[in-house]
Amino acid sequence: MKGSLLHLMVSRKLGYRGSRAAKKRILFNVLLISLVVASLVFAQIFVVSMSRGIADKYALLGNGHLQLHEKPGLELAPIEGLLDTQLVAQSFALIYSPKANKMVRLKGVGPSYFNAMRLSQLTMGEQENIETTNLPQILLSTTLAESLGVGISDRVALMLVNQSSIRPQLCVIRNLYDSGYQELDANLVFCDYDLMHRLFAGKEETYYELLVEQTLTETIKQHLALEGYMVTSWDEENYSVSTNLNTSRQAVLGVMMVVAILCGYFISELSRELVEDDKHKIAMLTLLGARKVFIRNVYFSTVMLVTLISVIAGTVLGIVLASNLGPILAYVAEKSIPSLSYYLLDFSIVIPPKDILTIILVLVGVSMASVQWSLRRVKVIEPLSCTHFD
Repeated sequence: MKGSLLHLMVSRKLGYRGSRAAKKRILFNVLLISLVVASLVFAQIFVVSMSRGIADKYALLGNGHLQLHEKPGLELAPIEGLLDTQLVAQSFALIYSPKANKMVRLKGVGPSYFNAMRLSQLTMGEQENIETTNLPQILLSTTLAESLGVGISDRVALMLVNQSSIRPQLCVIRNLYDSGYQELDANLVFCDYDLMHRLFAGKEETYYELLVEQTLTETIKQHLALEGYMVTSWDEENYSVSTNLNTSRQAVLGVMMVVAILCGYFISELSRELVEDDKHKIAMLTLLGARKVFIRNVYFSTVMLVTLISVIAGTVLGIVLASNLGPILAYVAEKSIPSLSYYLLDFSIVIPPKDILTIILVLVGVSMASVQWSLRRVKVIEPLSCTHFD
């Protein structure tokens, strides 16, 4: 009996067989809360996806998911989750053009280095009328080429530096690449492994880049360490980048939680409005013998039902909007807006369930607490003072 009465009264508060004004108020609050939740979910998905995209760029093009610091000639036994192994030489170098010069990181790679996984992170330039030359060829980014004022087939000078020697070399730009992230492109140059091996007479700095399934990265790293190999991960090799990405993600999550708390407080205003508008009805129910706890449960159930509907609708809307963000990002990237040039606009959308769940739990938890606090006013409504106008 009590359950049926509670269900009936909650249905009336939600606008079922109620006045048009009551329905509009409930729909307005559902729409407003849904838009806030959708914005929170969308923003968190965007930030996490961008951070993951930047991490993938550094892992696939910069250092690999894992690095084995071993001498050339290593042969690894098959490991589950190991996708690719490449011997890489690296050196810092000064690159000179007729217009400018810059310090860069030079990577010597083999012919099989740019596999499908790495090429998926790059956009290569169009090679036209390539001149035959005996000079070594290098691969520059469009970002670096613009700062040096050079293009495909132009010549640049390299001053290679390692721990024991300095080697000058005149090179030809074979092609230009664009990873979509200028911070990485601005100082990364590729050349043939044989070039660095010849210039440094076999004393070049080398290591093995390993591409692995990301879910098995730590497992493979621990396995290799137990085998006695000196192994590091991409975030250890790029500590500042990894730290900045994690800090940015946590900071944005913190901001989203603060907004969720404010939204939870706003939801309590809905319960206050309902109680203020229904003072006479509450007084009448009290005179008819309804307990204050029952009345509070009616309004609490109403507001929380509105909140849950809004949260579900907002979460779904945020995920749908984020999942269809690709064409918009591609359009913005094509426009080459200067203020967005240092942001990665080419990344896959990743849904972070833990972050979304955290935001939702904070919003719902704060809503429950604030609504319960707001409904204390039900206790102070005096039946006679509210009914003498009837």
